[in-house]
Amino acid sequence: MRKLLTATVCVMSLAGAARATPNFPGAIQRELGLQSPPPCTICHATDQGGSGTVVKPFGMYMRSRGLVPFDEGSLHTALLAAAGERHDSSGSGVSDIDKLKAGQDPNPSSSGGSGSGAASAPSYGCSTSGGSVAGLLPFAAVAAALFTRRFRRR
Repeated sequence: MRKLLTATVCVMSLAGAARATPNFPGAIQRELGLQSPPPCTICHATDQGGSGTVVKPFGMYMRSRGLVPFDEGSLHTALLAAAGERHDSSGSGVSDIDKLKAGQDPNPSSSGGSGSGAASAPSYGCSTSGGSVAGLLPFAAVAAALFTRRFRRR
């Protein structure tokens, strides 16, 4: 039983590492005084995030200013840089920080416009605290299968 618990914890930690940083939307909300947290898609290709999914101009800019996963200090520093430089990911003439404060996506819109679509808080993904237990079930099942297979060999 102890080995199963250890294997499950290891697999669940790996699953967490593949997701977007869950505290960043709330931290951005606090730092900028937003009414709601921005969606994960201001940086990531999807709300689930994960390694290699920071593909949006705003996210790439933030990384170029020192943002690293799971480090709110680096987020604070990158947001200060964006404000100080009045960075404009969409090229619309309105800074990324001003767009976020207005509840807008700082990235260019898919139609080539200014990226002024309203940003709504996602109901899943990196902005939810703790993640979904249902999302971890496949990992727990794999861990259990590996443990059972190893146990049967003895």
